[in-house]
Amino acid sequence: MKETILSQYNHAWKMFYKMVNDFDQESWIKTGCSYIVPARIAYHIIGGIDYYIENETKITLLSGKANDWNWESAHTDDLPTKEDIVALIHVFKSKTDIWINNIDFEAENKKFEWTGKNKLSVVMFLLRHMEYHIGELNILLHISKNGAAKDKTDK
Repeated sequence: MKETILSQYNHAWKMFYKMVNDFDQESWIKTGCSYIVPARIAYHIIGGIDYYIENETKITLLSGKANDWNWESAHTDDLPTKEDIVALIHVFKSKTDIWINNIDFEAENKKFEWTGKNKLSVVMFLLRHMEYHIGELNILLHISKNGAAKDKTDK
């Protein structure tokens, strides 16, 4: 079962990577409205992963910007760059793979009770969370490219 779940996560990571790479620099921080812009959504995806896998290591951004996971209210100049997010995708894909490989799916889930009773429910919740927000990125990418985004990945 872990192999199947890792495969599904891998598909999500590929889509996430592709979406981030396909934004131009201006669209990265300006497409959308309010806090629904690509840089914020991508930062939220990574921050959510950091939270649910219970990462305890300090994560620095390539750009040198502060990393406080404040995706909703960070000033635009403080948002991570595309390059920051691409680097974080690589870091967190590896961390997530290790987390999934080491987790006991049947163990009781006491920390994230809203996701379900066992650790498998946390794993599935996190995948749904990622995919939901990757869907937001997809819409923003299409808006930024006037509907002409190439958002498919190879199998």
